Order: sequence, then C-alpha cells, then structure tokens
Amino acid sequence: MHTSPPPSASFRNNILWLVCCFALIALLPSLSAQPLNKEALRFTFLDNETAEYLEITRERIFEGPALYGFMNGGSELFLEYGFQQLLEQRITFKDIPFIAEYYYMDSPQNAYGIYSVHTFRCRRADERFPVECLTPGLLQLYHGYLYLSLKCLDREIDPQPLLDSLSTLILQRNPIAENEHIANLAPAPPPYSGIWYYVCGDLGLSAAHISWAQYFAPYTQYQMWLHIHPETQQPTAQVRFASEEETTTFCTQNRARFDLKRDGNEVTVR
Repeated sequence: MHTSPPPSASFRNNILWLVCCFALIALLPSLSAQPLNKEALRFTFLDNETAEYLEITRERIFEGPALYGFMNGGSELFLEYGFQQLLEQRITFKDIPFIAEYYYMDSPQNAYGIYSVHTFRCRRADERFPVECLTPGLLQLYHGYLYLSLKCLDREIDPQPLLDSLSTLILQRNPIAENEHIANLAPAPPPYSGIWYYVCGDLGLSAAHISWAQYFAPYTQYQMWLHIHPETQQPTAQVRFASEEETTTFCTQNRARFDLKRDGNEVTVR
C-alpha cells in the first residue's frame, strides 16, 4: 500500500505562515482608523467653521487598542496611561500645513502623565498656556483629559504664532472643570513641564528616568510623582504603593540604595 510521505518542515512552516497572515488580515480592521463618529468623541475639535483660513483636509480616529494601527511602537505606553481615543487632523491654517493629535485619556492625572513623558528640552515651558512645551515646530499641551500635540509641517517659517493660535482655539472649545486641572493633582506649584513627571508603570518610568526602572519593576499599580531638578538633574519621587506589603518590601530591599521616608503606603525616595 502506497503511503504519502509526511509533510516537510518547510511545507509546515509555509502553512503556519499563511495561517498567521490570515489571522493578521482578520485583525487589521480593529487596528486601523475607524469611521469618524463625531458623537463618539468626548472632546471638541477644530472644524472648518472654527476660524477663517482654516481647512481640515483629513481626519482619523483611533480608540483603545486600535492605536496600534496609528503608531509604530509606543502604543503600549499610551495604553499603560489609560488611553481612550485619538483624533488626528491634517489642517491647513493660513496656507500652512499642520498635524493636530488629540489624545483623550481616562483621567486628568494620566493625561498629564503621558504629556510629561513626551516633553523634552522645552524652548518655552508653561508660559503662554498653563501646561505647555514648545520645541521647534512642535507644541505639546496638557488640558484636562487631553494631551495635545500640534506640529507644523513647514520648516521654512517660524510657526510659533500659528501654533499658539490653533492651541487657543482648541482650548477655548474644551473648557475644563477646576478639579481637572493639574494644579490640584501635582504635589507642587508650577512650572511642571520638563520637571514633574507622573508615572504609573514600568514603561512610564523607563521613559521618565530609566535608571530607576529596575527597582520598581516588581511592583504593580504604584503611582509616582517624580521631580527632576532642572539644574542638578537629581531625582526625587513621592510614591504611593498599592499595598502595605509592597511598601514594606520596597523599603526593605532599597533602604541602602535610596534615602527613604515612609508614611503609610507612601514613600519619599531620594
């Protein structure tokens, strides 16, 4: 009786590759931009009626894990901070092209957190707006539940006045309650940008101060306000652990490494 030879390893690998491709194709619709449903958005955004010389040329919305379809890497960090919705708009304002990204987070604290780990070497910080970071061609803002990023695509001009104008229009359309402002969340008065970081997980701490990440990796659901001194770059943190047991373990394992001051489940780390 004739029997067929068993399939070769290369044949099995090809079948496995095809299965993976079909699985990825099935997954792609959930990881791509979704039809823009204005009723589903929890914030107000710019439109063609907002101001003269302003035109929206493209809009895309991403919700939850669909963020993976928007950015190559980095989605995990946003999801760690409670990402809910993203609206990306391509805008022409006074004949200059811009990209506006509205990230809506699950709390004002997390919105500030994701903002804080994305600011770097601000040319202007917390001057024109309550919490802002201006770098060449890019203005980032924290505002209630929103982390906003406005980028100018024209490198031949000074975009600062136009970035400020677009930001003003967005903030005016999204008034926030007093208890949503970072002044009631941070442990010190402003300025904040580039100085105060809110950390709630391994990825956030790696982005804010990677040399500490290994010491906090074993702990879950901690909350950290991290201060980096602008001149000495020395870190100081106020950390609230999830339980008394985790607080005790951290203090026991790191008392020789850090200057620690404990108050219940909260620890000041220097």
